[in-house]
Amino acid sequence: MAGLSEFEYKHLVVEPVGPGYGAVVTNLDLSRPQPDAVWQEIERAFLDHRVIVFRDQRLEPEHIVACSRRFGHTETHIDSSHLLDGHPEIIMIGNLKVGGVMKSLFVNAREEWHFDYSYMPVPSVGALFYAVEVPPEGGDTLFADSTAAFEALPDADKDRLRGLTAVHSWDHLHRQLEAMDPTRKPLSDAARAKYPPVHQPLVHRHPRTGRESLWLCPQVIVEIEGMAREDGVALLDRLKTHVTAPSYLYRHAWRKNDLVVWDNRAVLHTATVFDYERYLRLLYRTTILADAPAVAA
Repeated sequence: MAGLSEFEYKHLVVEPVGPGYGAVVTNLDLSRPQPDAVWQEIERAFLDHRVIVFRDQRLEPEHIVACSRRFGHTETHIDSSHLLDGHPEIIMIGNLKVGGVMKSLFVNAREEWHFDYSYMPVPSVGALFYAVEVPPEGGDTLFADSTAAFEALPDADKDRLRGLTAVHSWDHLHRQLEAMDPTRKPLSDAARAKYPPVHQPLVHRHPRTGRESLWLCPQVIVEIEGMAREDGVALLDRLKTHVTAPSYLYRHAWRKNDLVVWDNRAVLHTATVFDYERYLRLLYRTTILADAPAVAA
């Protein structure tokens, strides 16, 4: 979708915040119903900037779900043990404990660059994260512009990478998460059977914008088809170093009541650490698995 950056917003104030991508949308209250003309501009900002931030949103769970459905079909997370009561489309992310029991999905964060649901035949379109509680320091989310990073590669490298396929495995990722978090339950045999390894192109063409991006998930990828294991690992390491160069990074420092939406097909992201023994961090997340019908102009 050429010329997105030249679009003139009539209903929104869209302020870029990242190095060529990422934007804050202001003067909008998503707790109130918005007309289709506003949602058309939000969709435009989503495709253009790939990561969009709505500050100071006082949202109830039903507002979050309603907003999510404007972006596409919402899905219940495959980890059903941390869903918000009464709202199966919302999974709680963080270190919330009740009676000493972890109630939210907790990841003892380390750098884990990925795009969501890469281990599914059809990865997610995007995600919405709403900040319920944030620590006074740490717990940022890092984004990498895998679209601009691919476009900056030499043509010969692009052509080579377009022909490669990676094998993504939920089981492979889960074993690493278990090693990081001793409270995480092992993946069941039923879950392994339900989510077997899938094959994804290393270079993905966005169905809406036509732009290509690198689909990198080093912790999820078991192998690059046709390559020796060590050669595949070395290639992923080189590409990760390229994609996560400072010129492609946006660090989102969370504020309470932030709503952040990102295009899973165009950027990578990773969590960062915080002092989870001293501070509470709780985010509500919804996952979008299919595009919403286009909003008429």
